[in-house]
Amino acid sequence: MLATVQTSPSVPPAAAGWADTRAARFLTGPGLLVFLVTALAGYEAFLLVTIFGPTEGGWLGEFVRDFQLWCYRGDPRTGGISWLAVTVMMFEPIFVVGVAALLWRRSFAQLLATATWRRHVRAAGAALLLTAVAAGGLVYYARTDAQKALILPPFPGERIRVALALPDTPLIDQKGAPFRFADLEGRVVLVTGVYAACTTACPEILLEIKALLDELPPAERAGLNVVALTLNPEYETATLMDAVTSVRGFTHPEFRYVNAAQPAAMHELLTSLQFSATRNAQTGVIDHANLFLLVDRTNRIAYRFTLDTRHRAWLRVALRSLLSEAHGGTPAS
Repeated sequence: MLATVQTSPSVPPAAAGWADTRAARFLTGPGLLVFLVTALAGYEAFLLVTIFGPTEGGWLGEFVRDFQLWCYRGDPRTGGISWLAVTVMMFEPIFVVGVAALLWRRSFAQLLATATWRRHVRAAGAALLLTAVAAGGLVYYARTDAQKALILPPFPGERIRVALALPDTPLIDQKGAPFRFADLEGRVVLVTGVYAACTTACPEILLEIKALLDELPPAERAGLNVVALTLNPEYETATLMDAVTSVRGFTHPEFRYVNAAQPAAMHELLTSLQFSATRNAQTGVIDHANLFLLVDRTNRIAYRFTLDTRHRAWLRVALRSLLSEAHGGTPAS
């Protein structure tokens, strides 16, 4: 007589067999929590490195700086980060593990015994490996992306060149001398906008101009003038502007820091040249565009650039190109 296999009518044979597998025991026992807690520890350790790690020198410093920019709303000028963003990044996985701990309370209690960790050492190792692979992937992506950013497309040249007239607004420079853009016809002019109390973009703009001047050979530098338009015309006097240029190491008349006799005239000039500047009513800080205008020898705006990495490279090529041109806009012989 054939023997019959008795099974519970509520549990299908396939389900009963799966319940005895290693995967099922892992997913329903303390092994899963060992994996989650270990992965959480590895993740939190990784975040601590990105928060408190060095931001200068070597690949680690570059990665930490970029990660802070991506995930913590970092400010590269001040080195500050958003602690609200940090809090969110730190506590999201803790919340997930906490929910798992509530669902598997009995299994979670077993984590207090060292024997549990010894039995599930492979789960802990797998969690650490997964964390390391994820962190390594992020580092690899960041380094690859940074290397791609160094490969800049060639300068488009005449394809992006314009010929816009400059307004003939009467201005006053840092020495109290009258000035108009028409006074510099026949020369190449670099125009930007700054203000004395700025502590963010303006210092970077002035450092970029200083670097540009220092890179030029004396013969080419002799054909260039820089004009900085004040973005704070209500408060900046010739004395203040002269102090700023002196501290930064600029000399007159190569570098002119200018304002108009009336603030309204200066604001009109800034608007016409698209130097957007908006004062924050609460802080007094002026939010403005990081803009460079290159004016050719015919006194017309030829190019517009920013502090973008690509634009910085193009600015140098365009500047050298304009300096090589004769007054009519053709290369000098």
